[in-house]
Amino acid sequence: MTAAITEAVTADIDRYVRDAARAWGLPGQALALVEAAARDTANRIGLAMIQLTLQAGGEPVHAQRCVCTEGHRARQTGTRPRTVRTALGPASYTRTWWHCDSCHTGWAPADRWWGITPAGHTAGYDKILALAGVDHPYRASAALIGALCGIDLASPASIARTTRHVGAAARATLDAETALIKTGTLVPLVTGPVPEVGYLLIDGTGAPMVPHETEGRRGKGPDGRSHTREVKIGCLFTQAKTTPGGQPVRDPDSASYLATFDDASGFAAQLKTEHARRGFDRIRQPIVIGDGAKWIWGIAERLFPEATHIVDYWHAREHVHDLVKVFDHLLADPEAFTHQLIDHLDHGNIAGIIDQVNTLHLERYKGKLAERAGKALDYFTGNTHRMQYHHYRANGWFIGSGPVEAACKTIVAARAKQAGMRWTITGLDPVLTLRTLTRSGRHQLIWHNNASQTPPTQAA
Repeated sequence: MTAAITEAVTADIDRYVRDAARAWGLPGQALALVEAAARDTANRIGLAMIQLTLQAGGEPVHAQRCVCTEGHRARQTGTRPRTVRTALGPASYTRTWWHCDSCHTGWAPADRWWGITPAGHTAGYDKILALAGVDHPYRASAALIGALCGIDLASPASIARTTRHVGAAARATLDAETALIKTGTLVPLVTGPVPEVGYLLIDGTGAPMVPHETEGRRGKGPDGRSHTREVKIGCLFTQAKTTPGGQPVRDPDSASYLATFDDASGFAAQLKTEHARRGFDRIRQPIVIGDGAKWIWGIAERLFPEATHIVDYWHAREHVHDLVKVFDHLLADPEAFTHQLIDHLDHGNIAGIIDQVNTLHLERYKGKLAERAGKALDYFTGNTHRMQYHHYRANGWFIGSGPVEAACKTIVAARAKQAGMRWTITGLDPVLTLRTLTRSGRHQLIWHNNASQTPPTQAA
């Protein structure tokens, strides 16, 4: 190995000398040229070590027999060479090939031993591609990887495939965990002090889709068709204290996230699992915050009836403004009237809002004005028990859904809603899975699972 490394270094000595000489004539670029040469040399040394490790590592299966996944005894049929993509460049090695005559399948146990994927990638290579692809458009990711790593690692298509593959494997692991917790087979062990208050925030946002993903769906576009699919977002975090002024303070690094294209029932199952995994059933004061969407409160009332349910305050204020717009042409001072309604809202006096609107006797006016006003008021009458903001503030609780709305932007919009982007669900869901897991600090579900699809073998 020493000889190979020495050879790699020696091959770059001349380049060091040439770049150093050129640097004197290029003010401001002296170190940049030498840095590039040094990085290339480091890559060559590392690649030589990988190559020698693969060649000298031997076979992981030394027994006389090997069995396939169905338990059939296989036979060794010689050796086959393979070139794999690593984080430092391509490397080649030769490994033993086994074949099952019953299943008519073949495999190399060494591939699984080294963690080589069916696409011929190492774990380190896949990690670089997925980390870039999950946060940047695939074409930009290819340029970024080249600039940071100093070698041509992949094409945009390869980055897309790898990101989807890693994300799909993480989703499968997450779904398996959800199923185990749901059935009680896996009981999360939560240690440490129990926070006083725990929040579960729910929202949804649209992701732009290719036409066949929205076929038959009605939308708000000019053509009456939907061009997006809803991504349901969940955000959980805790609160242990308030500021001296009584403002709530979110516990650092306590947020975890969910994102899914599932319907409300599927999303609810994931929320319940995350609720259990986080140990929220131990928290004295659970709180659910959302806007006025009925599906959100359907989940909250069914799964978390013991929690305090709060309608996002800023959504409620927007509905006050929308309500006044229905009849503002009848008011001498619409702004003052709006402030009066908001004052009622701040005190949780929803009956006061209704009474003040009733003083206008809107039923006397022709047309659908009274009907429109009635529908606007239904938002408040249906959420009266979720709008006691004076009580929530007095307790030092959050009353806004800002964290989950921020998650809609950072998890979905920042990656999926850039100019010209159109997705399939199978293409975007793995990306969103990776984005939620990394932002939840659950990296082990991504990088500690076995993403290789090479058929497992047993040696005896």
